[in-house]
Amino acid sequence: MVCAAGAALYTMLQLVQCYERVHCGYGEMGRRLYGRWMERVVMLSIVVSQLGFSCAGAIFVATNMRDLFNAVTGCAHRMPLWFWVVVQMAVLAPLCLIRHIKGLSGIALLADVFIVAGLVYVWSVDVATIGRLGLSYTRNFNPDSYALFLGTAAYTFEGYALILPIIDSMRHPEKFPLALALVMALCGAIAVSIGGLSYAAFGDSTQANVLLNMPSKTPATLAVQLLYSLAILFTMPLMLFPVIRILEQALFPRRSGKRNPAVKAQKNVFRTALLALVIAVSVAGVDRLDRLVAVIGGSACVPLSFVYPPLFHLRAVAATSRERLRDALVAGAGIAASAYVTYGAMSRWGVSEPPYDFCDVV
Repeated sequence: MVCAAGAALYTMLQLVQCYERVHCGYGEMGRRLYGRWMERVVMLSIVVSQLGFSCAGAIFVATNMRDLFNAVTGCAHRMPLWFWVVVQMAVLAPLCLIRHIKGLSGIALLADVFIVAGLVYVWSVDVATIGRLGLSYTRNFNPDSYALFLGTAAYTFEGYALILPIIDSMRHPEKFPLALALVMALCGAIAVSIGGLSYAAFGDSTQANVLLNMPSKTPATLAVQLLYSLAILFTMPLMLFPVIRILEQALFPRRSGKRNPAVKAQKNVFRTALLALVIAVSVAGVDRLDRLVAVIGGSACVPLSFVYPPLFHLRAVAATSRERLRDALVAGAGIAASAYVTYGAMSRWGVSEPPYDFCDVV
């Protein structure tokens, strides 16, 4: 995970160097350096990754809400997991109709507060569990699911579509590399500590959604599950926002609904249909959260992270044969990793492992 964070930081800085030479967005950068086909490939990867993030978020929320509902009702009225995926449409549909990302900023800030509270709770439970019961049985290396892990690592540190807009909006863009390094170090530390401590505490029973390993029915666990679920639910419209913008520009070129009610209605129908597609895919992968994350990581996040940036750097920045060779090797390694992770995740797709449900134990 540390190596993945370091490699992601390296290619992010490569993208920053390219931006200094070719002052434009990620997709347009691909068009200027390689042609329109590269722009389409980059935009497709962004669309797939953001849609995948939304699907994974919907499944995460569904597992938490099911566990929360069963704990409160004492398993008296058990609902299938797919129900908790579909019911999210009631909240997400109105939010996805918001036209400007600024309208979602307050919700996103509140979601961040909930996420921090959840992280602190998981840390405290992990440490308390290890202190009370000692270390659980752990394996240092699991070859059967290593591809899933690599895909999850790429998924964890993928945020390339946002790098260039952030730089463009900064008052002092020259400070971005240092800020980026600090943020990546912080994210890496959180990922390693949460994953490592949780696995040390719960061993082979560790769930892909670690909140399901927290003490059942305690007020603290129920509150964290509710707040964290709301946090992910409220950030899903932000995940879909870039996809909506990209696809609307392709489907409704130079057509605005600001003064045309018919166009506005068509865009509303499109946004609702896109959300329905996300929910449908989430239902299909509801028992396979770890594999869904790995498929997204391998097919979209790895290319965005470790293939396109070195290829762009090769064409826009690299001045010596050594730099060009290095960029070619990094891009080749990224292509190999993408194929390995995607194949490994798809080969395990048929293995259904429903998340832990304490009703089955009680």
